[in-house]
Amino acid sequence: MTTKFLKAAALLFTAAVISAPSFGWGRMGHATVAKIAENHLTETTQKRIDKIMHGTALVAIASYCDDYRKQLDATFPLEWTGGTGHAHTFEVDENNRPYNTLKHPETGRHLTNAVYFADHCMQDLAHASDFPDSVQWKEVAMLTHLMGDMHCPGHVRYAAMHENIGKYEVTFSGEQTTYHKVWDYFMVVTPLPFSFSDIAEICDNCSQEEIDEICKGDIYDWGQNVANLCQECRFSVKEGDKLNSKWILKHTELTKIELRNAGYRLAHALNMAFDPKYARKHSR
Repeated sequence: MTTKFLKAAALLFTAAVISAPSFGWGRMGHATVAKIAENHLTETTQKRIDKIMHGTALVAIASYCDDYRKQLDATFPLEWTGGTGHAHTFEVDENNRPYNTLKHPETGRHLTNAVYFADHCMQDLAHASDFPDSVQWKEVAMLTHLMGDMHCPGHVRYAAMHENIGKYEVTFSGEQTTYHKVWDYFMVVTPLPFSFSDIAEICDNCSQEEIDEICKGDIYDWGQNVANLCQECRFSVKEGDKLNSKWILKHTELTKIELRNAGYRLAHALNMAFDPKYARKHSR
């Protein structure tokens, strides 16, 4: 596993605490993803995470990559981030599949790629026992957040050379905002006005067979699944559009699906890393 990534992760959150705005699902969404994941951790995984996190729940650290974004960005080499910071979004090719690199294979331009960073967290955690708990703590925190980010419908870049990731202005339920914030915040708290644990209970409704199907493949397969599911809503909205209650109702199910899938896949990734019995069963 790349030593550079682990060294970078080891520096995460060492600077002074600052308050930062939310990117990605926002606190409610990220906490919901983490709560769903906690519901599906094996006993072995939960014990290991409790030791690493000193008893802190995943929901408590689910937004750390937003809260400490500036400090985190400073730990990554510039060639990794293109000088713009680590990615909370990801770009897909013409088949809606995320790239497994930070450089476009044809043009060489820098790619924003949350999937790539999450993939490296998973790879590092596969060798977690080789590293101190402080490094494992940071990798778990990063993966918890990035798994949520990559499932946010507003975080998929389908045509990165021609769009600004939905930062254009729209009207949502009568309020002037941006398309990005629609998915980062409003589509969680508007149609689902409960606590994160209530939302998790609403979304966490799949059988074990359905969960196994959702978790099939690798993280790039998951990213492609997200891009496929979210493509219609992304291209159905133009700058200046008014998103009314009919639009909200139409896409509320997508919100629940993506929160749910992110939670299941986060649990699967952590179980694969920390529970050998689970890993043997699901590696067949």
